Amino acid sequence: MNYPVIEKLVLALVYAARRLRRYFQGHQIEVLTNSPIKQILLKPETSGRLEEWAIELGEHDITYHPRASIKEQALADFLLEVPRELQQEATKAHNQVCSEKEANQRWTLHTDGASNKEGSSAGLILTSPIREEITYALRFDFHMSNNEAEYETLLADLRLVVTMGAERVTAMTDSRLAANQVSREFETKDKRMEKYVKAVQQITSTLKSFEIKLLE
Repeated sequence: MNYPVIEKLVLALVYAARRLRRYFQGHQIEVLTNSPIKQILLKPETSGRLEEWAIELGEHDITYHPRASIKEQALADFLLEVPRELQQEATKAHNQVCSEKEANQRWTLHTDGASNKEGSSAGLILTSPIREEITYALRFDFHMSNNEAEYETLLADLRLVVTMGAERVTAMTDSRLAANQVSREFETKDKRMEKYVKAVQQITSTLKSFEIKLLE
């Protein structure tokens, strides 16, 4: 996990050479990459694990070329040689990576709105995909109910995160009413609450993924 990106790429090539050893030994291997793997392995100052990997890869006839699009027939021929069990394993791993990648791109919103005789306020905590937290405190200059304050807070939070370029968002709220109305688990009978729900849906319709959860 702590390796630089270029070392991860070299290590991936090393693993491929070990798993496909008979192919690497019996054929000239072309590595299609836009990363300077060849230059890194040929650098005289290379040391440590990179030096060990360079020696291990040096026993094979490997050439490096800029990566272009993969021809469909070449990919199909390769899949025919791969056992079905390995194909299923690779597909499962790919799906897991995609799920993790998607999860790592999510913004998380924590909202807390409140209204009392002194006025209405909101606390917002945005957590970015790289785990950076951004905290805001808002004060509304108009009176509203607690439910309205929760919705105003959620809307302010969503507008803010959309301007930051978020595409996948999870909203955490302590309002059971808002959570269930937005997710359509509760029927919205109050016309004012229905307008809030529609406003939330209008913003979230621009996102690739949105979910709202109730804070326990």
